[in-house]
Amino acid sequence: MKKLFLTLFASLLTFSLSTELKGQNINFETNYSAEELHAAPVKLIPYPQEVVWGLEMVNFLSFKVTSENTLNKNITSELERICSEYGIENSKHSKVTIKFISDEEVPLEGYELNVEKNKITIKTSGDAGAFYALQTLRQLISNDKGKSRIQLCNIKDQPAFPIRGYMVDVGRNFQSIELLKTQLDVMANYKLNTFHWHLTDRPAWRIESKAYPELTGAENHRPTRDPGAFYTYEEIRALILYAKDKHIQVIPEIDMPGHSDSFVTATGHKMESPEGMKILEKVLNEFFDEVPKELCPVIHIGSDEVRIENPEVFITKMVAICEANEREVIIWNPGLPANDNVIRQTWKPDHIEEKTYKEIDSWNNYINNGDPFVHISKLFFKPIGKGSTNKVQGGILCMWHDVNLDKEDDFIRFNPLYPSMLTYAWKTWTHDVKTASKEYLTKIPLSGTSEHTYFQAFEKYLIQHKEKYFANKPFQYVEQSQNQWKLMKFADSLAIEMTMNSIREKFDQKDRYKLANGNTIYVKDRFKLGGYYPDAQPGETCFALSYIYAEGEKEISVWVGFETPFRANRVYGGMPDQGAWDAHGGDVWINGENLPAPEWKNPGWKPSKTSGWGNADDQEITWKDEELYWTREPVMVPLKKGWNEILIKVPGTNAYQNWMFTFAPLEENIVVNPFKAINGK
Repeated sequence: MKKLFLTLFASLLTFSLSTELKGQNINFETNYSAEELHAAPVKLIPYPQEVVWGLEMVNFLSFKVTSENTLNKNITSELERICSEYGIENSKHSKVTIKFISDEEVPLEGYELNVEKNKITIKTSGDAGAFYALQTLRQLISNDKGKSRIQLCNIKDQPAFPIRGYMVDVGRNFQSIELLKTQLDVMANYKLNTFHWHLTDRPAWRIESKAYPELTGAENHRPTRDPGAFYTYEEIRALILYAKDKHIQVIPEIDMPGHSDSFVTATGHKMESPEGMKILEKVLNEFFDEVPKELCPVIHIGSDEVRIENPEVFITKMVAICEANEREVIIWNPGLPANDNVIRQTWKPDHIEEKTYKEIDSWNNYINNGDPFVHISKLFFKPIGKGSTNKVQGGILCMWHDVNLDKEDDFIRFNPLYPSMLTYAWKTWTHDVKTASKEYLTKIPLSGTSEHTYFQAFEKYLIQHKEKYFANKPFQYVEQSQNQWKLMKFADSLAIEMTMNSIREKFDQKDRYKLANGNTIYVKDRFKLGGYYPDAQPGETCFALSYIYAEGEKEISVWVGFETPFRANRVYGGMPDQGAWDAHGGDVWINGENLPAPEWKNPGWKPSKTSGWGNADDQEITWKDEELYWTREPVMVPLKKGWNEILIKVPGTNAYQNWMFTFAPLEENIVVNPFKAINGK
């Protein structure tokens, strides 16, 4: 019987749009169209390069495997794992066949996946492609009333970049092997293939050393940062093998010569000194003896944020040691001046040089450096490697948690780890959004623009994965693209004199306000990347106005917040006084009534500094749930029947402030709109 298919995508469609934004012609270039993403019956992350969807889902209760060649054990075990999630039985009597075919023409990490009624065919040129095909297969399966079903389709897919990564810092806060495996599991599910393991930093050295056991001695580590905790070579090899089974390459980082306080304490020598370089040579050679190149073909040696008298001598010697052990070398950029064979991992845009070296993009990819809502939009719209003429290999998402932690996994609660991983998996696999406005580093696109329609389509994918795969895990994201605000800015002297009615009157004047979409609105961000009023000055106040419609009297749960502290640096306005919402004087009114602030456990606490890098003592104060709007209890906001007014005051008090507010309804079908225009009501 002839099968009918709805063709949603032809081979890698490039969809280019031009949109008018603030009088500028901005080129917006994507791989797909919003209509195609909306219409897809299964919201796959990352999305395939080519897919033809069948018109139905069919039962998938059992299977049997056939293959032209003997399957690698990690492929068969991965298939078993996925099917066991849905109670799908591996039975030689099954009518459904999963057939693996080897084809040298398929790209190395690519795959072809054809799902028919009683037959699933997976065509690859190697194990990596087969593994990634299984991750797609996993997402095609759903559970309907206790029965597993699968979507019919034909997919051809391959990654846009060879490096699709995630970095975690265990030098500052140690993580157990089990916790690291948990993160590797999520990476594997979404085809991220590079784990950057930052093993040493100022507080501690986390790698076993037989030649210099004092490096891992508790007495030489910062006493507040898991002193004495380190990984044995056996544990390092085991984790690398665990990752390898999931087609993830582990890149260990031994940061040098900066970020090395514990090394200096343990050895009595700075790394760049003659004695320090001799010690490092022994340390590196021992590491390479214990962790052979088959397990670790690439090593990262840091080189960032340091000034030394002998930069060329130091980096040349260290690179030579690594290359003599047949390892490819990565350093941070900006960093010390190495030869062009060394891969650069870029963390500042102004140091993208026109060279011939390979480059990894990590600029503005720090999960800890931003608000969850704006961060996801930023990751989505920031083109990977944009502006670089180097050989861009992909990107690595970074998790820096410089501030002390109470529990090893607190960083997952305090940072939007999983939403970021999924967004970055999409970006690095597809190279989607090749061109977009820099405004989206700090903004959600406005309603009515092509960018907004496209982001809204992607947002549906995030939410569906949150509900299906992350129901019991921290996932700091709810829909926001449909929510909109009117914004106005005043001098403080004028804002103080204005009444509630006079503020409303100003918002009725179309030429006075700006429109802004999203749950979090940046008036002006700390790093001066943008915001709605990038030229705003301390002493000015922004107001935001919008409305929520309710069918009847009710309460809704909402995340409400003002300045979001960046979790690597304890410099922000601090805790509000009791009864207040914001240390900078921000406030919230619902229908003209002040919304009561939470009862703070530590009211009025302030960090020692108001700008720059955090005081050393402050950095040891662990984050508390009440400091972040997504870790404290949501606020219950009372609504009357009909339209409900939300008015938010956001003063600016210093130049280093993350000048912003968040108002994020957590319940479905709640839309924030400044024109009282929801479904025609």
